[in-house]
Amino acid sequence: MSAPAGMATGPRFSVVVPAYQAASTLGATLDAIMAQAFSDWECVVVDDGSTDDTPRIATAYAQRNPRFRVVHQGNQGTAGAYNAGVSSAAGDFVVICSADDVLLPEHLSRMSAFIDSEGGYDIYSTNGYFWWPGRWRGDYRELFYGPDERQEIQSLELSDVIRSCFYSVGATYKRELHAALGGYRPGVYGEDYDFWLRALASGARHRYLPEPLSLHRVSPSQKSAKLEAVARSDIRLLSDLKRDFSLSEADLQAVDDAIRERGILIARLDRPWALDRNLLRPAAKRIAVGFLGRSRARRLSSMLKSRVGRVPPSK
Repeated sequence: MSAPAGMATGPRFSVVVPAYQAASTLGATLDAIMAQAFSDWECVVVDDGSTDDTPRIATAYAQRNPRFRVVHQGNQGTAGAYNAGVSSAAGDFVVICSADDVLLPEHLSRMSAFIDSEGGYDIYSTNGYFWWPGRWRGDYRELFYGPDERQEIQSLELSDVIRSCFYSVGATYKRELHAALGGYRPGVYGEDYDFWLRALASGARHRYLPEPLSLHRVSPSQKSAKLEAVARSDIRLLSDLKRDFSLSEADLQAVDDAIRERGILIARLDRPWALDRNLLRPAAKRIAVGFLGRSRARRLSSMLKSRVGRVPPSK
């Protein structure tokens, strides 16, 4: 439905950037948004109580370009920052982007075309790259699913996302979905994973584009790098999902399987070589080869085995 004549309409996309103590990376993130080939966007940066140069950097972009807006608030965590940003957004679709990630120049234009060609969905996501600036980047699907993983436009069901969340840098959803779900839940560690789970359990529909259109910065300080915290958070979120929604038998089985797998991960975190062998070896090997080269990765593997010892077969 077209808007009545004379009534202002919002942009197609609102890129929401939660930013806390992000002075070292925020400029690159906002430069990438400003460099988008697609122009019908706004960017809402939420300064979540930062005490570094984050507020000054965000404000400078807003002063130079009216498509940038800044929301300042006391520290409320990532969920609170996303809620503040989406609440002040005017776009038809929300695009999420952390203050240390980068949308590639074609991201919004390809996403717009994808939405036009694959209408009727609530959530749209793409492939992307894991990125260590200046050193290495690797395709997400290849790293975690292998080079032979079939790349095709597809939809993920709730059971799929229960088992493994999709790559969500630059993920896009209808703005009204945020209100329908009551926003992001404060106080949970994996607020974005929780949002996707609740959305799909509520009937939202997902569509995936296999093109890599963003960079996810790799850093040891990230929340996602804290494996035990992520695993414990996942167990809580999945338990809440089972409690709060009427799930199918297939979804219930997926929840039980995922909780068991996270429990195994937590139990093995004090045995890092076993963790690598049993759970992360395929991805770790591809990352090591991509970053170090095949020969140096092989030497590193041999060195670790000589120092730690070989792991006995899994029981």
